[in-house]
Amino acid sequence: MPTVAEIITHLHHHAPPHLRMEGDPHGLLVGDADAEVSRLVVSLDVTPAVAKHAAETGAQLIIAHHPLIYQPLKRVVANEPHPGGVVLSCIRAGIAVACAHTNWDVAERGINDVLAELLGLADTKPVQVTYHDPIVNLVVFASEERRWRVWDAMVGAGAGHIPGSLYDRCAFWGTGTGTFRPMEGANPQIGAVGVSAFVTENRIETVMPSHLVPAVLAAVRAAHGYEEVAHQIVPLTNTGKEYGIGRVGTLAETITGGELLARVQTALDFDAVRMVGDSGKPVRTVAVGGGACAFLLSDAIRHGADALVTSDVRHHEYVDAESRGILLLDAGHAQTETPGTRRLSELLAAALPGVAVDFL
Repeated sequence: MPTVAEIITHLHHHAPPHLRMEGDPHGLLVGDADAEVSRLVVSLDVTPAVAKHAAETGAQLIIAHHPLIYQPLKRVVANEPHPGGVVLSCIRAGIAVACAHTNWDVAERGINDVLAELLGLADTKPVQVTYHDPIVNLVVFASEERRWRVWDAMVGAGAGHIPGSLYDRCAFWGTGTGTFRPMEGANPQIGAVGVSAFVTENRIETVMPSHLVPAVLAAVRAAHGYEEVAHQIVPLTNTGKEYGIGRVGTLAETITGGELLARVQTALDFDAVRMVGDSGKPVRTVAVGGGACAFLLSDAIRHGADALVTSDVRHHEYVDAESRGILLLDAGHAQTETPGTRRLSELLAAALPGVAVDFL
């Protein structure tokens, strides 16, 4: 059975921690990272009911979108309200708790991509960019005998794909002579201690996001064969893919504000969607922000959006939107984030065939 830590590795594959907002909790919040897991529960929140279900079904892990612990806890006491009492009940039952919050909001296939997909938006992009992938040029030197093994290992770890392009296995290769002299205590694969060696080698260089460097270098070391792997990591000023909060895209055809309202109600199975603005307004470009994202209003307008679909809208935000001519729809916090949380449970279930995954 996989451990909690191994499952969180899968979680972070889909919701990379580096995409989260500054200070946002992520990953394991409660429990033992080394505990084995045969059943896990995925939910929007870790409520008392969710914790009770996990305990009754023998689940060893709960993964929630919203962090159970967001602020420092002052009390962890039995039968206390959320979150302290829930933390204690999970500890007593041996249930670990993890979360993927704003990193899952921002991630591809996450909360906002699923919401945009449900509403039929195409050609989507972030409403507000929050992260650019830093780019590095990685140079590795490999012997002719090992070059393809090394390159395949690099590609397998994620190298070779030009960020934002439709090309992979991309690199520049050159051939030259590498020289080195093993010193006392070394255990060289080629050459002898105290004798200078001259070896025909390949220079392999490729551009990739900086967060891949540790995994790629680990793969290189495993495949390379040399005791010391010669390599260079060169930071570049050009940046890679953009990630961010919300999505803005276009509908297949222009509809009215009233028709958009009906579409949102149907897509989210939620009749209590509230909209401010002219129901007859033509709508083609739509911005979405799962959860409380009315703060994206100005960014949505900058992108030419005719409407913003989000939740937890306050009175003055409605007034602001109406005065600026953009439709503003409050479609419910849980309603806009539950579909993306369900998608996360499906992705984890596909990646963990030996683990039962419940979605609540």
